[in-house]
Amino acid sequence: MFQAKIVPQDFAALFASENPNFGSLPEWCVLGGHCSRCEREGWIDRWELQGRYGKETRIADLRPALRCLKCGNKGTNTWTVGKLPR
Repeated sequence: MFQAKIVPQDFAALFASENPNFGSLPEWCVLGGHCSRCEREGWIDRWELQGRYGKETRIADLRPALRCLKCGNKGTNTWTVGKLPR
């Protein structure tokens, strides 16, 4: 879906429990999930999530809902951050 490049680790602050919501992410930022069991990564349509949960929803609050499409693992997966090509 997206051709994204993983950005440096300085974006780790985006996922602290008090940070950010969908409305505070830069437009060029894409979100992905990383499976803690099988190591699969996949990109997620952040605009669809924003439409479903609202701009004020904290991204960290949705982490327990990440489910791997390959092995079905849920609950211990993490977010990854990408940058859209310009």
